[in-house]
Amino acid sequence: MEAIDIPGWMSEHELDWLHRNAKDHHYIIEIGSYLGRSTRALASGTPGFVVAIDDWYGPRDMALERPDRNVFTSFMSNVEGLDVRPIRINYNDLFRMKLWFTPDMIFIDGDHRYASVLRDIRWSMSVMRQGFLCGHDIDRPDVKEAVMKSLPAAKVVCGSIWAVNLSIHYGARPRG
Repeated sequence: MEAIDIPGWMSEHELDWLHRNAKDHHYIIEIGSYLGRSTRALASGTPGFVVAIDDWYGPRDMALERPDRNVFTSFMSNVEGLDVRPIRINYNDLFRMKLWFTPDMIFIDGDHRYASVLRDIRWSMSVMRQGFLCGHDIDRPDVKEAVMKSLPAAKVVCGSIWAVNLSIHYGARPRG
């Protein structure tokens, strides 16, 4: 199964970008995985593994034509055969979670509301002071505001994907 065959909103061009960029990273975290479309692109590219963090309740900000009642089961089927390690969590509990590794890439595509995107960015920067931080849906007003206020060096890199390279010199605290 290819990532493009999995239901979702990411374009083929964006999926290809994720896959190519994952090749340079071994310890990837994805915040917001839904059915695994972007997860599969990341996991099929990385020489390492992907930790998928989600509550697997599905999107809350839109009505689905055919809601999947068992999102987690579908997700697991869609990433079968890849080194994906799911963590089912309430997003508000992110800061309580302890990691057993230091990520070198984090991809944010969870809740698209301003406060939630800001929380995901802050958590990401608390666990990864150096690395590649990116996310999806920069074309949504709340996402754009949270990213631009907290990560002024972030750039739109492909479709609606934004990215920034973090370093110790850049700083560990987002603004906003």
